[in-house]
Amino acid sequence: ITFISSILDANPTLYLDEIQNQLLETRDVEVSLATLSNAVCRLQLSHKQLSKTASERNKLLRATWQAEYGDIPMVYFVWIDESSVDDKTNQCTDG
Repeated sequence: ITFISSILDANPTLYLDEIQNQLLETRDVEVSLATLSNAVCRLQLSHKQLSKTASERNKLLRATWQAEYGDIPMVYFVWIDESSVDDKTNQCTDG
């Protein structure tokens, strides 16, 4: 349970199957999704909420952009508000 807790502390948006894969790869332990679900419930992390902003963030893409354009002064940028249809508004936000 400590290992599962540390995995979720490092990446709280993981799904059960992703935790299952990490357990298999790093600890060579095969665990059913039901067992993982029970363990996550015991940790009181069974109903996580993901904000739309957090789920859309991509650390690698952000770091790449900053490396590419980080030397340009902020006053040179003009940020335009995105006006588009959001296809994700009807999706479940529960993790």
